[in-house]
Amino acid sequence: MRHCLLLALLLATAALLGTALVASAHGEDSQEGFLRMETVAFSNVQFSTDTVKQGEMVTITGQATILDTFPRNLGDPGMGYINITAPGPVMLMKDRVINGAEAPDAIFVKKGNTYDFKMTLAGRLPGRWHVHPTFAVEGAGTLIGPGQWITVQDTGGFANNLNLLNGQTVNLETFGVEQLTIFQWLGFAIGLYWMLYWTWPRIGGANHRTVSKLPVTLSVPLNTDGQDIGLSVSFPIKIPQQVLRFQPPALAQPPQFSQTVAKGGSFDPQTSTLVMDVDVTNTGKSPMNVTGFSTSSLTFVSDGTAGTGSQHTMSVEPQGQIAPGETKTLKLTLRDPAWRDARIIDVNRPRIEVAGQLVFQDSSGTKNQDTILSSINPKLV
Repeated sequence: MRHCLLLALLLATAALLGTALVASAHGEDSQEGFLRMETVAFSNVQFSTDTVKQGEMVTITGQATILDTFPRNLGDPGMGYINITAPGPVMLMKDRVINGAEAPDAIFVKKGNTYDFKMTLAGRLPGRWHVHPTFAVEGAGTLIGPGQWITVQDTGGFANNLNLLNGQTVNLETFGVEQLTIFQWLGFAIGLYWMLYWTWPRIGGANHRTVSKLPVTLSVPLNTDGQDIGLSVSFPIKIPQQVLRFQPPALAQPPQFSQTVAKGGSFDPQTSTLVMDVDVTNTGKSPMNVTGFSTSSLTFVSDGTAGTGSQHTMSVEPQGQIAPGETKTLKLTLRDPAWRDARIIDVNRPRIEVAGQLVFQDSSGTKNQDTILSSINPKLV
């Protein structure tokens, strides 16, 4: 019996460790598939490097689109925040630019808009960290984009220097730590005595009043004047914490030359294969091709345009260009273990569907991205 219990504990521990390793690298897998596919689509996400020293910069660029398929039960998106997620404060945000404008705070967002972002980060803590760009939408939560492992090499320390308005330069990593430590323990000691004084009758004798009596509870003062006085003495020149929220400038939109209507699809969980049928119309003046499909943090590239080492590919039938004024029914086959392993399409959920952006390119190199949403019939036999 003991051997069975020991074996069960070992297996449970191994399972937990395995789950933790996966979660540390791919936290987006914990989100519902429909939430990832129908809310925000990331595309063209690039990391400038995968190795930096402490204090050196890494830049993350890409685009995030709030899709027209944004679920109605989540409400219309009104405010968003583009950031990163990592296992703790291992990277430091130094600069963030959205649609060409500095964006230190949250921004006002709108369904259907695309946000071109550039984030500059400094390596802070030594180690190998999995970093993702994120798009937090008020009411919907934080949507996670494609991630990459970044190694921060140890150089003996990290400094986050900041120039104050009075001309002084301080290191925010250590600034005020001594005072913080002193006042933390001093406040703890005073607070502990204050609590014991009003709760332990033995301190004041037999007739000592405690908070067990309502009149005493109502008369116990709470005082924060000391904190305000200390701040005024230490920092006579200060401004309130600033809040800057704005609508980023709109990106220039290319001429629209494509129209897409989803006709349905199927998913085989055994082979992790998604098949979609779409009606595509070329409303432009030059031939166009289907070049890719973006959903959540995945970007699929069509076989005809995929380069060497493309991570996710899809096949398009029939192949060939779509002439101006022509409408074709295309069969898109996307066979990739990510559908199943990342739980993007889960046949055990009440909503089995796929959403994303189908990418087209005409002969001049101009691209269109059409948002599609299609129900999926799972193949369970």
